Amino acid sequence: MQKRAFTMSIIFILIGSMYAAAAPGLSFTINSIKTNSDIVAGLPLPTGLDLGFELPLGASGTSLTLRTAAGYESRMILRNALSAPIAEPVSIDSYNRFFWTNMLAELGLRQYMLKDDQSSAWLFAIIRGRYEHTASTFPTTLFADAQGTTSVAGLAGLAFDSTYWREPNRKVGSSVELSLEYSPSFANFTAAPTDFARANLTAQAYIPLSYQTGTLINPSSIAPYLVLYGVGDYAVGTHIPQEVLTTFGGLVGTKGIGDMVRGTQPWGYEAQGKAYVSAELRVAGPSFFPSFLLYPVGYLFADAAGYTGLYGAPFGSTFSDTSGIVTSAGAGAAVSVFNFLWLGVYAGWRWPIVDPLASTYFSSPSGFFWNFTFVAHY
Repeated sequence: MQKRAFTMSIIFILIGSMYAAAAPGLSFTINSIKTNSDIVAGLPLPTGLDLGFELPLGASGTSLTLRTAAGYESRMILRNALSAPIAEPVSIDSYNRFFWTNMLAELGLRQYMLKDDQSSAWLFAIIRGRYEHTASTFPTTLFADAQGTTSVAGLAGLAFDSTYWREPNRKVGSSVELSLEYSPSFANFTAAPTDFARANLTAQAYIPLSYQTGTLINPSSIAPYLVLYGVGDYAVGTHIPQEVLTTFGGLVGTKGIGDMVRGTQPWGYEAQGKAYVSAELRVAGPSFFPSFLLYPVGYLFADAAGYTGLYGAPFGSTFSDTSGIVTSAGAGAAVSVFNFLWLGVYAGWRWPIVDPLASTYFSSPSGFFWNFTFVAHY
């Protein structure tokens, strides 16, 4: 009965957010497109969407925020029944590797302290409802959400954003966000309760490397710029979900170490503390068509991440047993469609600096990798 009530509440928020789209002053954003690479092996097919809405409440600087997301993605739990790490299964086995149905609905308030044409700063408070259906047989001894979860969390923090597209093909500015998420055991509706708190800090900067393009000063339409990105969080609790341990939190959040450090093992680093830093040198070309924003992008990248508190301490309880540092570097090329889709490929080399999981996940811890891209990495 509780699960039905929770599901109905998510549906009502989804319907309400779509209805609100007709309200005057409402802004609408696409946070991300969810993809699944296991339906057609290797191809990141779009299988879900994450939408955000904001509705100003008068002239007080207060806004109502709504977020709705749903996806049919693939996910892995790279532990066996005894909680020991394992290598990635070759294909979907509905036990360690499975299709992941997930839904999210949020309702929140945003109070602006600064807002103009190019920058804004605000406080936020959000109620977040989450539904996930995962493997139905994996034991919940280590991960509370191993068979799925239906839970509610509170999220609060502050953010600043001055990023904008100064040219059609180049972004400038910076953003930073600090948040705290809390989900107590009484606010979930599954047999295996979740109980955790997570602090997160995310920052990024877009730095132009030439004068403004397409002007009399600089008539070139080639737009080079540097992107710096960093995120870190730490989770505590008696029942921390695997999804929390393997992703970075925040307002929108990102995938975890295994997806952000290109060439490493997705869903493979279940750690309470983790951090990721990256740099990309992007060179964007002119649009192929005057009235349609479709242009080539080439880039070089360097990724690095560290983790500590590997959940369950499978290799021992000392710091070196439960901690690691992984890195990678390479290059990529894509065609950008309206500054959102990045259709292309990237390739590089992986270096695990200190990583007790590397010998389990890879026959050769250091090595070459390549993959397709569907959207920009960040």
